[in-house]
Amino acid sequence: MAKRPSAKASSEANKVKAANNAYYKALSARDMCAMAKVWSCAPNNILIAPPTNPITHIGWEAIRRNWEGYWSTFSRFSVSMVVTTVNVNGPVAWVHGIETSHRRAKSGDVTHSRNYGTNIFVNRDGSWLLEFHQSVLIPEAPEGSNRGRTIPLIGRSQH
Repeated sequence: MAKRPSAKASSEANKVKAANNAYYKALSARDMCAMAKVWSCAPNNILIAPPTNPITHIGWEAIRRNWEGYWSTFSRFSVSMVVTTVNVNGPVAWVHGIETSHRRAKSGDVTHSRNYGTNIFVNRDGSWLLEFHQSVLIPEAPEGSNRGRTIPLIGRSQH
């Protein structure tokens, strides 16, 4: 029989989920002040994005510059995540799920994508802060193709 997570583990997992949600809220709002509260703002932070043409950005300053440049190309932008897995191991936690992105470029072009998203958090003085984010595009299957069907991720999510 599987062990149930302790109340403390469930509480920490809920705090990680809240930090994860705060990241997507700041991202969708294109709010750099809120982003600075979600990230640890360290020289070793890593962002691998955007999912359609991923580039590795290392360090908070590089990440901040990336978002400022990227966000300015859109009149509308939103990203959300359906969390599949939350794991907490001491002062480190990671979240994996499916992101849904909607973008309207200032030119009027509308795009959207589904992405695999992975976020790694560290606990600093009781706060869960983002250290690493990676978003990977889930390819769409060609019409009429049986290949490329989305296979649901199976994982243990702590609630």
